[in-house]
Amino acid sequence: MRVSANYDTCIASGNCGHIAPNVFRNLDEHGGFVSLTTEHPPEPEWPAVRRAKRLCPSATIFIDETG
Repeated sequence: MRVSANYDTCIASGNCGHIAPNVFRNLDEHGGFVSLTTEHPPEPEWPAVRRAKRLCPSATIFIDETG
């Protein structure tokens, strides 16, 4: 799995950081906007990453299941 984010569409809801904190961060110093801790999360994180993508209100998160 490869994860990416469109930083231009992020609205800093914080959902991703709460759902998958080992993959996404919403740091105060970045205005709460998303940052990735890794583009290739380990397999145990995949369900949380998929949930974060599904619940992202701005459709900022993208997943390549083959990468």
